[in-house]
Amino acid sequence: MTSPSSNSIWLYRYSLLVVFATVLLILAGGLVTSHEAGLAVPDWPLSYGQMMPPMVGNVFWEHGHRMIAGTVGILTLVLTLWVQFGKKCARIKKLAWLAMGAVVLQALLGGLTVILLLPPAVSIFHACLAQTFLCLLVALAFFLSPPFVSAGLAPAAASASNTGTAQRPWLFKFWVLIFAAVYVQLILGAIVRHTSPSHAVVFHVIWAFVVIGLIFLGVRAVLVTLPERQGPARTALTLGLLVIVQFFLGLGAFLYTQVLAHGYAPRTAEIFFASAHHTNGALVLALSLLLTLQVRE
Repeated sequence: MTSPSSNSIWLYRYSLLVVFATVLLILAGGLVTSHEAGLAVPDWPLSYGQMMPPMVGNVFWEHGHRMIAGTVGILTLVLTLWVQFGKKCARIKKLAWLAMGAVVLQALLGGLTVILLLPPAVSIFHACLAQTFLCLLVALAFFLSPPFVSAGLAPAAASASNTGTAQRPWLFKFWVLIFAAVYVQLILGAIVRHTSPSHAVVFHVIWAFVVIGLIFLGVRAVLVTLPERQGPARTALTLGLLVIVQFFLGLGAFLYTQVLAHGYAPRTAEIFFASAHHTNGALVLALSLLLTLQVRE
């Protein structure tokens, strides 16, 4: 066992800040889509040829999203450099560079969505990469966390020599399956958000019940199998609560986007449910990954 240094603790806290900022970025992106503001600013990387255009109408949502994205990019660069100089583990360094590469690619995709006038394929890829980027940051924060550092572990240490995992290999594999199922659900959600074909909506709704069932089975398995592990238990309970919230947000989003007639502009309730459902889905994915890593530890 090793005691984490002050630098390691502050690095971990900073990584949590970047995760939080990324969640805000995903929320901002969802609000752009919900307000139908994707082309409110028709040029990129500048906005109407300016660094700071008048923040009026839907320009507020689109340019605001760009400002938050730029901030997250800078925060990620600082995190990546801090990891390179503050950590010795090569795998953690590679993970940080992977996150940096993802945020750069995400910025380029964001520009393409504007330049190419919101092509569905690029918009869907942009939405899915945002979720992937969040997962990379969550994994990085987990590997930088004081309990992980104190145990003297490394990302490769999910070995059979680890007693908890060796005794319950099925639990880790089950949560890998759950994480994959949640990710597929978010891909379906992105397809619905950016194309809205009826068959995609049907698949999204049907798969939602599969995911809900898998998550609650996984949560029960964690609580029964690892009662002595407070970390996984707290994460599991939080995830279960978020899934319940996600169900009702999804119900509201379905009602306002698929059932009720659309007006000239999106309604406030429609914007709320669609954006909240989008953002809470990202949190469900993030916690699914966190729990997968925790039961692997």
